[in-house]
Amino acid sequence: MIMSPAARSACASKRVRYLARAGKVILSCEANSENSNAPGDSMNRCVRLAIIGICVLPVSLAAQAGSDSFKQGMAALLANDGDAAVKAFEKAIAASDKTAEYHLGLARALGVVAQKASVLRQPLLARRCKAEFERTVQLDPSNISAREGMLQFYMIAPSVMGGSMEKAHEQAEAMFKINRLRGHIARGTLANREKDLVAVEREFRAAWTEFPDSAASATSLAGFLANNRRADEAFAVMDKFVSKEKDNLTGLFWFGRVATSAGKQLDRGEQALRRVLASPALGVDGNPAPVAVHFRLGELLAKKGDKAGARQAYEAALRLNPNLEQVKKALKEL
Repeated sequence: MIMSPAARSACASKRVRYLARAGKVILSCEANSENSNAPGDSMNRCVRLAIIGICVLPVSLAAQAGSDSFKQGMAALLANDGDAAVKAFEKAIAASDKTAEYHLGLARALGVVAQKASVLRQPLLARRCKAEFERTVQLDPSNISAREGMLQFYMIAPSVMGGSMEKAHEQAEAMFKINRLRGHIARGTLANREKDLVAVEREFRAAWTEFPDSAASATSLAGFLANNRRADEAFAVMDKFVSKEKDNLTGLFWFGRVATSAGKQLDRGEQALRRVLASPALGVDGNPAPVAVHFRLGELLAKKGDKAGARQAYEAALRLNPNLEQVKKALKEL
């Protein structure tokens, strides 16, 4: 399918949001896992984190014109049925091994399966994910989503599984040549992994300066500032973005998250999250998923001392996905 320039631009914008989300999800999971001391936890945690990074990557809209098997795989991915998706994508690849998007779809499907697999099976699935991303890049060197997947794998996986910060940086530089915004965010994500906060801020500020209308650049910088106890600066970034993009759901969602993280402007944060929940575009076209918004609203209300409201929000999230352990834990702690 040939895409118009406008369609390509929209697709690229959506992918940027996914990359920013991938980095934030991984960093959040790392923080939540630091206190584990069980045997093998370090290795297993690395595998899980690599898988998480892989699973949040998008599939290009252009690929939807593929074979029936590919379409079946896409549908299975949307239904979170990893096993069915793997079978469908493998069938599509058998019919056309040189179609990059088929290999990208298989990589994502393997990631979904790996999330639910046993600890012993996860490393094997993670390696298969990596191999499929590599095959995608071999077929289409400009496929930035595949390069994102490789970067996440190299960044998180232990060296015995093929992890390498040097190779992760190579992917970030390749991404920068393809798309400067995504390259800045990738560089910042790697710098954060290496605890180089000066470099993180430099890259995220560069993204924000060059692309001030991008939700990805705004939320990456604001999230970094909020996480480093610079709430006033974080709010300044979000205020500037939201004032220009009043209906941008990603911006509103992250304003609420910054408010919760900082423990400031909680009323405005609540209003922002409720606006997101009320939008007909919720969960569509790369916008925040309903379950995530309910969960973040619950966190904010709990911080405000509104236990009844927080309980209601957490329960709404669990109705959408009963298996969210983080939400279950938050509900018990009310």
